[in-house]
Amino acid sequence: MKTDIELISIGSELLSGRTLNSHAQTLGAALAKIGLRLSRDTTIPDEIKTIQSAVREALERVDVAVVSGGLGPTSDDMTREALAGLFNCRIVMSPEGLAALHKRWADRGRAITPAAERQALILEGAETLINNAGAAPGERLDLPENKALFILPGPPNEFAAVLADHIVPWLKQRFSGAVPLEVRMLTTEGIGESDIVTRLEAAGFQTSEMAIGFYPGGGKVEIRLSAAREHSRALEFAEGALRELLRDKLVEE
Repeated sequence: MKTDIELISIGSELLSGRTLNSHAQTLGAALAKIGLRLSRDTTIPDEIKTIQSAVREALERVDVAVVSGGLGPTSDDMTREALAGLFNCRIVMSPEGLAALHKRWADRGRAITPAAERQALILEGAETLINNAGAAPGERLDLPENKALFILPGPPNEFAAVLADHIVPWLKQRFSGAVPLEVRMLTTEGIGESDIVTRLEAAGFQTSEMAIGFYPGGGKVEIRLSAAREHSRALEFAEGALRELLRDKLVEE
């Protein structure tokens, strides 16, 4: 079973620079904690054909894909229509989603409008994922070949809420054998990224059984080593070698 997951972020405002897209960071961090990997993040405009082709292609590569955005009540929110056309299904009202919407409006002393009620529309056959941070619920659509598509609201706090409340628990059950990578972090100061690499190359430092990443910023460079659990001894050895090679530049945090 593939443990890679793809994200498709929908919204013309994300491409125009008007809105910062933080979904990949949120999803990637949540997946890493449970031993899964965000393998691709695709950002596309609110265009039906583009949405359909992006989702179709993602599901050809992975078993689980996450779509965010385009679930609001306005004319530029086209995600439901695009996906209904792609999967040849109807758009129906979710009783659970509608009840949650009415409660949300009532709690605020407001009368709900038909336009607002449209946010409780979901794809026929999808499971409603109640959004405790906003209006439009998320959805999970189970597909042939044991694939699944999650459809989430776009606002960052709502995306994070549905992810934590519904998607992460489902993924833990679906991928119960997944194990997070072991990670070691070191921070240096007073030495540039290229000079670090020069030192490592000169010493013959190699990381064939693990991944190494360099993250410069603020006058420091963070070095991240990660490996599968079966390579934990090699990871420990590599960390020790790095500490020795960079001992005069390490920052203890």
